[in-house]
Amino acid sequence: MRLAVPIFLTLLLTPLTLAQAQSLTLEAALARASEQAPVVAARAELDDASTSLTRILADPLLTRPSRVQAEQRAALARVSFDRAVVQAQSNIVGAYAQVLEAQIQVRLAQKALEVASRGLEIAQIRQRNGSGTALDVRNAQNRQDDARSNATRAENGLALAQSSLRSLVGGFNTVAPLPNPPALPEASTVRELLGKNPDVLQARQRGELASLQFELLDPSFAARADMDAARSRADQANAGAREIERGLGLQYDSLYQNLQAASRALAIQQAALANARETLANDKKRLDAGLISAVAYLQTELSFLQAELAAQQAQGNYWRAYYSLLAGGR
Repeated sequence: MRLAVPIFLTLLLTPLTLAQAQSLTLEAALARASEQAPVVAARAELDDASTSLTRILADPLLTRPSRVQAEQRAALARVSFDRAVVQAQSNIVGAYAQVLEAQIQVRLAQKALEVASRGLEIAQIRQRNGSGTALDVRNAQNRQDDARSNATRAENGLALAQSSLRSLVGGFNTVAPLPNPPALPEASTVRELLGKNPDVLQARQRGELASLQFELLDPSFAARADMDAARSRADQANAGAREIERGLGLQYDSLYQNLQAASRALAIQQAALANARETLANDKKRLDAGLISAVAYLQTELSFLQAELAAQQAQGNYWRAYYSLLAGGR
């Protein structure tokens, strides 16, 4: 079964206009993959290999080895280009998801600072009325200092994540939420992706070419020693191809298992977020009814942001694992 890749993953999108660049979507970000240097280089090789193949096939004196080598080069250039595209998209997805996660981390850190500041106020009030100590105030002050430091680090992390994404896709002001991720592909997809891996294809091509060189020898003009040597080279090349395919097959299996684990984690965190959202709504009603304190509600808001961050990270991890599988890892 073919892997269901969302339509927006293709490179047939028009370049971003300046206005579009200000509000960035994942679809628009992925469209910039074609501008990445490795993709540009791979496209140039593909164009050259395709042109060369057309020229060679038109040669009236074409030999079989020349045809096979030209066809192999074009085929390898095609899968290498496809891989360069998906690797560029993988980098973009990772940077895009990191920005969204960093944004929530800033909100979470700010809420934690709000909670800590409120805690300090309460500690000071208790000290003044005699129900708290100076040590309680110092501890609360330390918690506030830590929270303020964490907020600064979170803001710096967001700036760094935004800078990383801009280096890949250009300028933007805001980043839209991630769309619903593609469905978990069937396990049979692993074999399909393995067959399109440039390393596997190149190894198979070496075996095919070595076998062809042996096949073209004939006892009428080739020494037996030369034929034995050619057969040995073909056997070694084909054995090497099988070993490369076996090793990469294990790697693809691992990548697929990572994607399965990311899918399960995403479902768990989304359920936890739904529960946290319900708790937040209930506690807001209780706050309005005077059943809980404002401090207790701040803690509920903090817990909700923690659940939101966990869900965002789980979603980003699924997208990362999905593209890692498409790209065959690194």
